[in-house]
Amino acid sequence: MNGSIRQRSKGTWQLRYDAPPDGTGKRRFVSETVKGSKKEAEKVLRERLAAAESGGYVSRRKETLGRFMESWLTDYAATHTTPKTMMGYKGNVSRYIIPFLGGVTIQSLTPRHVQRLHRWMLDKGLSNQSVLHVHRVLSEALKHAVAWGIITKNPAASVSPPRPEPKEVAVWDMESIRKFMQVSQENPFRDAFMLALYTGMRRSEIAGLRWEGVDFPASTIRVTETLQRVTGHGLIAGQPKSKTSRRALDIGQPAVDLLHTVRGRQLALQAELGDLYQNAAGYVFTNEMGKPIDSDRLSREFRKMVRTAGLPPATLHSLRHCHASLMLADGASIKTIAERLGHSNPALTLSVYSHLLPGIQKQAVEAFHKRLAEE
Repeated sequence: MNGSIRQRSKGTWQLRYDAPPDGTGKRRFVSETVKGSKKEAEKVLRERLAAAESGGYVSRRKETLGRFMESWLTDYAATHTTPKTMMGYKGNVSRYIIPFLGGVTIQSLTPRHVQRLHRWMLDKGLSNQSVLHVHRVLSEALKHAVAWGIITKNPAASVSPPRPEPKEVAVWDMESIRKFMQVSQENPFRDAFMLALYTGMRRSEIAGLRWEGVDFPASTIRVTETLQRVTGHGLIAGQPKSKTSRRALDIGQPAVDLLHTVRGRQLALQAELGDLYQNAAGYVFTNEMGKPIDSDRLSREFRKMVRTAGLPPATLHSLRHCHASLMLADGASIKTIAERLGHSNPALTLSVYSHLLPGIQKQAVEAFHKRLAEE
């Protein structure tokens, strides 16, 4: 590798040196201006040549972080993530990363910039969890910037995002659950709501459930697919969020009866409407014409019903928590509940429902001493 120095003006030097070939294999010459003494300029030149020889050379191009994030979304994220994940990435990049750091050149980005991004988000009233999500997106993108030779180090790797605040999930008591079961009787989405309570399935898993995943003789449901709305794409079928989310669920007789009722209703509609009824994909929950249901609409209808009935505030996801809490109260282990919910680790389940355990432990201790007294 060769290089040279020439003085442009007092205290200003122009470096010219060989750089590694570009993507087409062509030899490149790079010019760079350095301010300071000639000795300092010579030191910079030696560093550049040594980096080029060792493979650690990084282009000094002035690409902003904003432009890099946009190209990363297009070139990498769009082909390596699900549409739903991509939608989340785009939102975090457009709402937070670009507005605060978009104008900073990626070469000059420092850990301090990342730390200030955290502070800015927290000052806006965003939660620690939101900051963590944004940090992960930024760090993932910068990791690729390092791999692609754009920067030498990932500035986000040196910054610790704030820890999410532990939250106690709100769980209905039995009185509220019974009231919900009563007021939902006339709701057109009652069957989907009840299956959520019976199984603890996620709303996207319920919307994506197909008849091929229902085994009536074995009383089981296989969770293998999701269905959710993605902005700009409509309803998109996809895979559950993790390997452990692909699971088989044992269901009780009430759930079996519910699914038989749904199936009978669909067959009656198909017989009545003929070709107008279209459910070739075999979704369990559809509208009257056979079109799959929108999980976002399920959530909206559930919240509306809760408000109208005067029930304690809850979301459709709350039925998942109700299912887990009832199983805990009946003595199911954390491992069993984690498997039913599709959690990647029982520790996650424990962290979510640990506040329910003290009362359950008391019941277990009383049952233990009662058993000893009977011996």
